[in-house]
Amino acid sequence: MKLIDRYIFKTVASAALVALLVLLILETFFSFLGEIDDIGEGNYGLTDILLYLLLNMPQRIYEIFPMALLLGGLLGMGSLASSSELVCMRAAGLSLLRLIGAGLQVGLVLGLLALIVGEFVAPATTRLAKEWQATAKSEQVSIRQGLGFWARDGELLIHVGAVSPGVGLENIHIYQIDEQSRMRSIARARSARYMDDQWLLEDVQRSLIETDKVTADYQPVLTLNSLISPDLLRVLVLDPKNLSMRDLVTYIDYLDRNGLDSRSYRLAFWNKVFGPLINLAMIFVAMPFAFGSQRTVSMGQRLLIGVFFGLLFFLLNRMLGNVVLLYGYPPLLGAAAPSLLIFICGAYALHRVR
Repeated sequence: MKLIDRYIFKTVASAALVALLVLLILETFFSFLGEIDDIGEGNYGLTDILLYLLLNMPQRIYEIFPMALLLGGLLGMGSLASSSELVCMRAAGLSLLRLIGAGLQVGLVLGLLALIVGEFVAPATTRLAKEWQATAKSEQVSIRQGLGFWARDGELLIHVGAVSPGVGLENIHIYQIDEQSRMRSIARARSARYMDDQWLLEDVQRSLIETDKVTADYQPVLTLNSLISPDLLRVLVLDPKNLSMRDLVTYIDYLDRNGLDSRSYRLAFWNKVFGPLINLAMIFVAMPFAFGSQRTVSMGQRLLIGVFFGLLFFLLNRMLGNVVLLYGYPPLLGAAAPSLLIFICGAYALHRVR
């Protein structure tokens, strides 16, 4: 029996990995076409695009992995059904649940690997990719990203604690340095917003450093003309889906402590938590197509079915997420509902098969 489990695992896992490779190539190709238009912006060239796409691959793998598992389940189990191997296994005494369990092991093992990539590899490489892209596109602004970032804008050194949703700035420190690298002033602002081609700093405490004294003052609002534009910040803004669960917890706490909206980040956190369940659901929903009357369909038809269900899941996940954020429902509901609906649909289909 263990031999049969390993055989099913190898068949479905091989199909899933091939599907993952094909999806990754297609996704990277279309992303490459989208980046070509930006060649020549600053120092952004072909080498920068290739490095940007390479660094983004772990995040792309994590995002398309549910679709790859669905296709792997359809193709792997479908090939076993087409060659009547599943019929022989059932005739040998293996129950339907036993065969389904062997297929689900693929979702469990590969899903764990995807979780490791999404939690420990993808956030770091995606952050590095955005940093590289922003630096290459900006000739006069040097940026390093963490929860916030540093920027060099002429004689100003600017540190931003965080970029809030809506591309606002929080906890800003501005250091002014003259041509002799001497500190001329230090300013700290609670927040900033972009209006009329300039930044409006709010709640500003400033220290002016002179040869023999330091003068401190306070400004409720202070304008700042800077090369750091909202368009540049949109490259750096912390996209919730690109953060690890640890970073999401940290950022949610930061937003809550500052009275900012954290619902989109909570939704991303619960999506990460339910990621393994979604992977299992995608394998599970593929099983009825192997054991039902559809086992004689062609490989092309199985691919079409997989793409259809993958797109349906993507639209359902996106729609429920937006509904939850729009109407103020708990983010947990928006993250859990898609996978639960898929399990229910798969269970109903398997019941029909039996």
